[in-house]
Amino acid sequence: MFDAIKTRTAGGGAPGGAPLRIEVTRKQLDQTPGAVLQAIPDATQAQDFLRLIAQRDDSNPGTVEVWQSSDNLQVILRNGVLVGTKGLGGDIRSAEAATTFAGFDGQGGGGQRLITIDRTNGTAQTTAFSCDMTQLGRETLQIVDQRVPTYRMREICSYGLASFTNEYWVETGSGKMRKSRQWAGPTVGYIDFLRLKG
Repeated sequence: MFDAIKTRTAGGGAPGGAPLRIEVTRKQLDQTPGAVLQAIPDATQAQDFLRLIAQRDDSNPGTVEVWQSSDNLQVILRNGVLVGTKGLGGDIRSAEAATTFAGFDGQGGGGQRLITIDRTNGTAQTTAFSCDMTQLGRETLQIVDQRVPTYRMREICSYGLASFTNEYWVETGSGKMRKSRQWAGPTVGYIDFLRLKG
């Protein structure tokens, strides 16, 4: 899987055209060691497959996972919720996720999320976003050759005139985040994530 991105990149796509996409197969996933997370940023629409390079538990709820792209950029997820980025530009240094998790009980909810973002002058700014979580109902995802039952949640966060909207598809039973669309800061914008394996 990971080599497929490098091969595709070396071959290039049509000049000025949309980025090429790889249709993932079960055989590719079975031959790929470890977990696989597909990421597609809105800004570039370039598909990449991230590998899990580290995970840890700490005093906060949820397991922290560090995922690395084919060009060594990193996204940090806590139980699937984006809590940090490295190398993307305008990186998220940290983001609280406790109020987001609280909304995953299927009832909705909300609260405050502190998000710290790098600024261009080398400093960082922490913003206290007010967030509301809404349940959008059950939805079955098609992930390669599997149908995965999920419940879909929408999180709307705002601070003054600034706002963003995240969407999460959480697998019924396991509670694992299988798909999401998350804001990665004002520089990067939104990234679509799909957990293909692991």
